[in-house]
Amino acid sequence: MLEKLKQNFPNALSNKMENGEDYKYIWFEDFMGSTLGIPRSDITAEEIRLLELLFAPLNNQDILKTQAEPSWKTFLSEPNTPLPLTSWKNIRFIHFKLSHADFSITDFEDAFLAFVPAEAAFVWENETSGILMETDKEESLSKKDLIAISTTLESDFYVKTRMFTGRFHPVNLDLHHHRNQEKKCFDLAQVHLPDLKVSDLADILPHSLLHDKSFLNKKWYINEILGQTQQDTELIKTIKTYIECNSNATFAAKQLYIHRNSLQYRIDKFSERTGLDIRNFRHALTAYLILLLND
Repeated sequence: MLEKLKQNFPNALSNKMENGEDYKYIWFEDFMGSTLGIPRSDITAEEIRLLELLFAPLNNQDILKTQAEPSWKTFLSEPNTPLPLTSWKNIRFIHFKLSHADFSITDFEDAFLAFVPAEAAFVWENETSGILMETDKEESLSKKDLIAISTTLESDFYVKTRMFTGRFHPVNLDLHHHRNQEKKCFDLAQVHLPDLKVSDLADILPHSLLHDKSFLNKKWYINEILGQTQQDTELIKTIKTYIECNSNATFAAKQLYIHRNSLQYRIDKFSERTGLDIRNFRHALTAYLILLLND
């Protein structure tokens, strides 16, 4: 099959080059052990994803990561730039800010990446702030994980760290907008929630409402937090009633004419879909505000 594939990519190579420039190619191997390297300039991200379903990729992620980081920085910082070449389908941005940079950036990256189970890459905005781009191919880092990582990095590098976690998004041109919106949230979090090592949308939403009285970006917040849940009117009514009943499950179940176990099931479903634990005051406040905005 690789020979037939080569007909569609006439510049492809059958063997890796000895001069070390094989990094310019995306390499695949079939079940017979035959290899094919396609020039990165001749293949799209969609084609890479399709071929990875048919053939075994050979170290493509390391190649893409190394080559793509400058392209990602350009894409995220400059509007109207093309999407970098990548086989990633969904990513999220973990924004971070350091108190100083009196250490090796490479050592910091290596230490951080040692805790990341999924494929990831760094984009530095300046010497003390940047973004860790994490894929959803493996179990993603939880907020608790990131707090532990932050504590470890502070101990190892004697640096104060602050992070903000965004939501996972498909890899498309909308990532530029998501990054800008999350950056605004992170800036607010550093001002209004200085004691939180790791913050997210649930933490910052009330402050965003106070900061922007017109709240021009409310639709973005609704989509980010509720997603498809905003179409589930029964679930939304249940959660809103539960919060209005002061999180009293027994009273809320009576108000909704459902069994308490059914109520608990819906609460768990809402939490799973949105990432909001409404038994926590801050998350309950955010949930209630976002439901009011959605109305």
